[in-house]
Amino acid sequence: MTNFARSERLALAAELRSAGPDAPTLCEGWDAKDLAIHIVIRDRYPLSLPGNAFPQFADKVPWLSERSKKTAAHLAELPWNEIVGMVAGGPGMLSPMSLEPIDHLANTAEFYVHHEDVRRAGRGFAPRNLPHEFESQCWKIVSAIAKAPGAHADDPVEFVADGFGEVHAGPRDAAATVVSGKPSELLLYAFGRRDRANVEITAPKKG
Repeated sequence: MTNFARSERLALAAELRSAGPDAPTLCEGWDAKDLAIHIVIRDRYPLSLPGNAFPQFADKVPWLSERSKKTAAHLAELPWNEIVGMVAGGPGMLSPMSLEPIDHLANTAEFYVHHEDVRRAGRGFAPRNLPHEFESQCWKIVSAIAKAPGAHADDPVEFVADGFGEVHAGPRDAAATVVSGKPSELLLYAFGRRDRANVEITAPKKG
């Protein structure tokens, strides 16, 4: 099985290096440097991650917020190519995240979405032609998201991917919006990149 978490990590690093630290991303409030620092913190500084990824939560726990800010400030002082090299290098050998099964589960969606966060923030992007094996992995992730408790509780959605099937998210006693496209594009939609996901949306019929 291809390790798409690894290939997307390397593709993200290449995209970051090409775009430069000031490039925009689809992550609200983050430029490319902020995104790269987030990845490095996620890989190598787990105690600083809550304050970086969930600042609204960390603000209620001062020591978490302070730790995150110090780590981010330290990383921000490093040369851009060194930061990107850390993104490409990934976690240390002693980290559980370096184990391929965990890497596959935790990082395939993470690095695909963040790669597209950089690619699609500018103008003129085009969706990539991705291998069927990768699309199949994306569909499994979309299906898991759709079946998660509380998913789309207020706005039921029917995800439809030609050749893969369909999966319902949210209550079934209300009309659902149908979102159709390749699994990789549905994954971007499910991760909140709705404006840049190449999908077809059919609104529910009114009563």
